[in-house]
Amino acid sequence: MTTQVRGGAPLVSRRWFIGGTAAFGAFGGLRFAYGNVDKKGVTPKIRFGVVSDIHITKIGANEKMSAFGNSLTFRHTLEWFREQGVDAVLIAGDMADKGMGEQLAAVAETWYAVFPGDRYPDGRPIEKVFVTGNHDWEGYNYGGFAARAYPDAAERNRHILQKDMAGWWKKVFHEDYAPIYLKTVKGYSFIGCHWDTSAPNGKRVYGFSRLSDFLATKGKSIDPALPFFYAQHPHPKDTCYGPWAWGHDKGYVTQALASRPNAVAFSGHSHYTLTDERSIWQGAFTSVGTSSLRYTGHPYNEFAPNGYENTVALGRDAALLDARKMMAKYHGSDCRQGMLWSVYDDCIVVKRREFLADIDVGDDWVMPLPAAESKPFAFTERAKKLRAPQFAAGAGLKVEQVTAKNRGGKSKDKKVTVPSVEKASVRITAPAALPDRNARLFNYEITAESKSGEKLAKRVLAEGFNQAPEHPRAKLPTICLFAKDELPKGEIRFTAVPRNSFGLAGRTFTTEWITLA
Repeated sequence: MTTQVRGGAPLVSRRWFIGGTAAFGAFGGLRFAYGNVDKKGVTPKIRFGVVSDIHITKIGANEKMSAFGNSLTFRHTLEWFREQGVDAVLIAGDMADKGMGEQLAAVAETWYAVFPGDRYPDGRPIEKVFVTGNHDWEGYNYGGFAARAYPDAAERNRHILQKDMAGWWKKVFHEDYAPIYLKTVKGYSFIGCHWDTSAPNGKRVYGFSRLSDFLATKGKSIDPALPFFYAQHPHPKDTCYGPWAWGHDKGYVTQALASRPNAVAFSGHSHYTLTDERSIWQGAFTSVGTSSLRYTGHPYNEFAPNGYENTVALGRDAALLDARKMMAKYHGSDCRQGMLWSVYDDCIVVKRREFLADIDVGDDWVMPLPAAESKPFAFTERAKKLRAPQFAAGAGLKVEQVTAKNRGGKSKDKKVTVPSVEKASVRITAPAALPDRNARLFNYEITAESKSGEKLAKRVLAEGFNQAPEHPRAKLPTICLFAKDELPKGEIRFTAVPRNSFGLAGRTFTTEWITLA
């Protein structure tokens, strides 16, 4: 057996590993202690870009890159991937925002503007690993979009992707379409599974149930000594973010990959930010949420039913719960994220990047290879390595009496209306955390308490929670609003508990007892 030593951690040679898998199991067996690694001057075995939820509606022209729906952010991202010398680009669904053929054509046109003929300017090949999401497959029907755009049914069907996905795919991407497929890039396997609910033989299929049978046949060609990469749109159930995550599948994929510890699954759909360290999960395999290249989603269902004060509620009464909130929904369209994956013999290095500010949103993730027996990105392991948010000396809460409006709205059945009206309110301003990528501020729980013990607690996503700690927005304080008529009576005090994405609390901020006018 041969070993190398780097930073005190033994690295198993691939030759030994292949011979030793019977004793230890593929991608397991030894414990690794792994920190940041210096890979300058070392060429990765493969490097690929990862994005999701690009939601293209048109080719951008004389617009700002930050405008919704155009292709400019996507093109800028592809150009950056080209500069990094990627061998492939993976898109985990929701390419065409409204499921129209011309929108998928805009995606392809942007791709080929950067990689004409699926090649670099010097002729090197680059591979597409693209899969569809619900917007590609069903988006034509969202809000009756296609019917409004094309009133004539025959004409409308000529533009809808779902009506001829194979034809459109071949036309714009110049390759055959299959609901699930396998590609090999530089010896590494990539499986893509589309959001495809077509009905062969008249029987509707749940698209992601295809993986098990596919692995039973095609999976035999996958090298068990190497990681392989799987892409679909929804999160595999009970993996990244946790069991509460919105947008997970029915569990078929989690079950199918459970016996393959060398699998890395990519998924989008939720748009959750890559600054949430629960974006990567290691259990029986590795699962990674890919965020969005269009806007940041909100983990509202983490605290159902109300969610955060600056997100949306969940459930049948969500509209009315939101109507009473004193804060607007968090604006996340200024944050568009993707990843760069570099695979080496001994580890995978993952760079998380925001493409409007062109800044890395956190330290690189470094995953040891072969996969560690004690997995560094298992939630319990990762939570131990992150610290609670820290604050400047003298930081505290600011309390102001103001006038503010609730959101207003109607119940789902339109029978109950909550008007938006100006209310006497209290604004609590909580401080921004010190910039530290391993001690990020994710949210605040802010409580109003009376001397009689009555309490009202609200949770708010921290300002800039989705950005790099050094981004200007992450340096701003966080606001929470209470209507005076919902507060406990008599003297009250406010308490704010800051937490990171795993719920680890920083120091608590508490005001003096206050009598409101």
